[in-house]
Amino acid sequence: MKRSQNPRRRFVINTTLSALLIGAGDRARAATRTPQAGSFSHELAMKDAFIVTPLIFGAKGDGISDDTAALNAMYAHVRGTSQRTVFLRGRTYLVKGSIYARDVTTIGEGATLTSRVDSAKASCAFEWGGSDTFVTELVFDLSNVGKDAMQGVLNAVNDASNQRFFRNRVFSRTTEPSKLQSNIFGSWFLGTGLNGLYVQDNVFEKCSYGVQINNQDGMERRVREKPLGRPSRHLHISGNSCLDASIGVNTPHIMCSDVVIEGNTIAPSNLQLDLPLNVAHVTDLVIRANTVASNSASANGTLHVEDASGAIAITGNVVTALRANNGIQFGVDPSVSHDAQPVTRAIIADNHVQGSVTRGETTGILLPDPGTTDTIITGNYVSGFAQGINAVAESSVSGNTITNCPTPLRLTKRSATGQNIVK
Repeated sequence: MKRSQNPRRRFVINTTLSALLIGAGDRARAATRTPQAGSFSHELAMKDAFIVTPLIFGAKGDGISDDTAALNAMYAHVRGTSQRTVFLRGRTYLVKGSIYARDVTTIGEGATLTSRVDSAKASCAFEWGGSDTFVTELVFDLSNVGKDAMQGVLNAVNDASNQRFFRNRVFSRTTEPSKLQSNIFGSWFLGTGLNGLYVQDNVFEKCSYGVQINNQDGMERRVREKPLGRPSRHLHISGNSCLDASIGVNTPHIMCSDVVIEGNTIAPSNLQLDLPLNVAHVTDLVIRANTVASNSASANGTLHVEDASGAIAITGNVVTALRANNGIQFGVDPSVSHDAQPVTRAIIADNHVQGSVTRGETTGILLPDPGTTDTIITGNYVSGFAQGINAVAESSVSGNTITNCPTPLRLTKRSATGQNIVK
């Protein structure tokens, strides 16, 4: 296939795909060949796999023809080569089955995968993952023609490092009549032993679970006695826009550390989001500068953290409960996993927490369990809840502004308070 001489293309290849560089003689030969769509020579591709696209495997890329087989053939071929990268050339590909893209980097170049998948025949629409692989510049247009819930974009690889999913758009056209949740979910990560996972600058729409890192195996397995797999660390979820889609890290059966959730926007519209930002069973956590809203009547909290240990920072977030729900809910007591270390240090600072129901048990900032000790709650603005700040265990609560909350502070006698402004 004739290689593009676009400077930006050459920059991307030279900087992020340096392993693909070939000798000048091979490049010259590649530039003189132009494989036709619909024809593919395996022998030719094995000699020169500098750039691989679905078109040379017979894909039409017209959004009308079923390109499932061509895409899977492309990924299967590339897994047998050393370069492990494909380019989708900005086309629209209709797929009616699951695409298996593991151990391959996908550069969409603005391409769209229009998936019409039957959940009775496939567990996901697109499966990727593997060390040093990424997916970028790709639109996932997802529909589930079956009756059961299913994953949209799935990563289930264990013991992988440096995986990246960035600058993609994932949206679902299929939702349950109740509008409680989508029945085709966004990006799911099920692997254990991960080291360096980056989910950045994506758009998730109408898929209920936009980003979900999930490691669960029933209710009885305790992580310290019988973990599900190796620990995961260095997980980064940042800069994503989630409309009718949530973000969750729920890893009760492995140790999960060094998690950063930063600069994401989560907004409900037509679907009900009970736990729009939910983190459970982690150690060493930063949740910073996110904008999060819930629209479901619940006692779970709009920004919810539980079974957390180590250094915890929840700072600079804008949290809005549009119905009767708590704002920030934070606790360290272990549940099924028994993850939590006996010593924890947390700071909840400089958040803007807005509620809409000032009766019942709604709380702006809630620390519900006695194990959540030595937490610093400072510099927050809390308004529109029945209770402003409620800490069951002793904490340091100072410098907060609390307005329109019938019970501004509900604290233990051993908590340290000072310079809070109550209006």
